Amino acid sequence: MRRGGRTQALMRLGLLAAVMGCGAGWHQPIAPVTDTLPPRQQVQVWHEGKAEQWHAVVVSADSVTGIPYMRPVACDSCRIGIPRSLTDSIRLGNPVAGFWKSFGLVMGISVGVLIALCASGCYAGT
Repeated sequence: MRRGGRTQALMRLGLLAAVMGCGAGWHQPIAPVTDTLPPRQQVQVWHEGKAEQWHAVVVSADSVTGIPYMRPVACDSCRIGIPRSLTDSIRLGNPVAGFWKSFGLVMGISVGVLIALCASGCYAGT
């Protein structure tokens, strides 16, 4: 019974770490965005109850413009915009970093499970 309790605790800890470690780290900036962001900065622009993912975002007093994330940063003809009054919120994130965090988390949990299994009776060479 004790071993089952320990396994459950490890599984809960792993699940908690997975929930916290995955994702793009989307967050609202502390100060309002009122300028040009770095071209590769990924931005979620929320309006009318939906989010659009852009980069090369420029925020002015009256509008928010950017290039859809799946288009090249240099594609000025792809630039779209919405009035700032229709913008619900702007969130910044980094999905690539989120991928690597998730990858590291999965690898770390896998190695941890292997270590736990070997510590409880894994004998090499038998």
